Amino acid sequence: MVGLAGPVLASPFLVCDPVPGSLDQFTKPVSYVITGLSSTPLSTPATVNSDGTVQLHYDLAQLPHGTYSVTAAAVNSLGGVGPASEPPFSFTNGLPAAPTSLRLVP
Repeated sequence: MVGLAGPVLASPFLVCDPVPGSLDQFTKPVSYVITGLSSTPLSTPATVNSDGTVQLHYDLAQLPHGTYSVTAAAVNSLGGVGPASEPPFSFTNGLPAAPTSLRLVP
């Protein structure tokens, strides 16, 4: 059996709507600053999609269980940070319920 090589992506992802990649250096995001996932803001590069658009695409697979209230702001190539998203996006990274009615069956 032959395996396919390539990046392995987990899920879920924190994303935003894509923006045109043709924007100028002052309005095209090159990265994003995310607040609310850790005690300090996180910076992540913008993802360039196959159609040339760019967007936030942050992997949350390693995020500890809990409830989060998140904002994101786009950063241009000159380091300018735009306004944060409003209202904050809230979600819970929960755990499944415990199995119930454990038993033996023939």
